[in-house]
Amino acid sequence: MPLNILIALAAVATTPAEAPRAATSRPPASAPAKAKASPAVDPMQAMAMMMKMFDKFFPAGPAPDPARLAMAREATMTMFPKGAYAEAMNIVMNRTVDQALNMSEADFAGMVPLAKDKKAKPPSTEPLRLMLSKKDPTFDAKLAAVRAFAGTMLTKVGDVAEPKFREGMARALARKFDERQLADVRAFLATPTGAAYGREMVGLWFQPDVMRGAFEMFPEMIKLMPALAKDAAELSAQLKPAGKPTDKKPE
Repeated sequence: MPLNILIALAAVATTPAEAPRAATSRPPASAPAKAKASPAVDPMQAMAMMMKMFDKFFPAGPAPDPARLAMAREATMTMFPKGAYAEAMNIVMNRTVDQALNMSEADFAGMVPLAKDKKAKPPSTEPLRLMLSKKDPTFDAKLAAVRAFAGTMLTKVGDVAEPKFREGMARALARKFDERQLADVRAFLATPTGAAYGREMVGLWFQPDVMRGAFEMFPEMIKLMPALAKDAAELSAQLKPAGKPTDKKPE
């Protein structure tokens, strides 16, 4: 996400005069180089192969009871309402972009220290938003256009993804819970609190505190690595095949 955002910001800040120079700076590829280039992979063929592997590792479960499936489908419409994906993605994207624009070169340098050049100027402490606005007076308008475009694209993606997700969730719920339990779930979701929870369920996974919790586990995981590696080595030694019997007859 951060890399994509920075690339998008760079694209927004780029003036039309800069594009031709970048395009003409690359020398044309020679004929032998073109001939040696590997053929492009057909995206649809690659996707078909991935789907075939996915189908093998995650086969579809048995058909749920129709009555329970109908109840589960109704519940998932509250748990994952139409537009939930686009709304959640827009919130996290806009929040991340705004946070990046409020930072400065010095902030980024502090996060990712690079080799110091004694002749180079110290990184600016000016917010990135202000720097880009000075470079391009139309930056805010361009950023607004990018936000609007992203929102439209995410809505289109959500229109395709959400029904698939809801159906999969409904089938899983219908197999995991009986009719009484599903009725309890629906009753909860019908309350104001349940409806509010349903609207916020997807977005909760992208709240800063939740995402921080997911990333803060990595230092602890790194501390576990030596012990885990030792255990893995011991298991590997246990699984080694026994020595081959010798054909040499005893004297």
